[in-house]
Amino acid sequence: MNHVLVLSNTHHIVKSLSLLIRTEPSLHVLDATRDVVRNINDLPDNTVIIVDMNLENMEPFIKQFSGKYRVVLYSGSLEIMDIPYHLQTSGYRYFNAYTSPEEIIKILLGCV
Repeated sequence: MNHVLVLSNTHHIVKSLSLLIRTEPSLHVLDATRDVVRNINDLPDNTVIIVDMNLENMEPFIKQFSGKYRVVLYSGSLEIMDIPYHLQTSGYRYFNAYTSPEEIIKILLGCV
């Protein structure tokens, strides 16, 4: 089973993505409580972290755990150009608000 942690300051993004993730039986949503975020290096090794690109100071935060966990970037924008260049070149997976639910699940499962 893969674990998924959604990091966003926007409650409806966390809720919507969590509901979608729960439709896939092999994925388990981790609640982004303060304890989980504070102890982010103690997450299960098979954790995928979805990071909302509107999260303040996201780049240093991503660097903190990018070596240990898979990182997937999320944007509410249609424009892929919204992704900072150095994050684009690092090979992070990406989806936005217009990506189909099926494609998001594939990305999270690593099938794409």
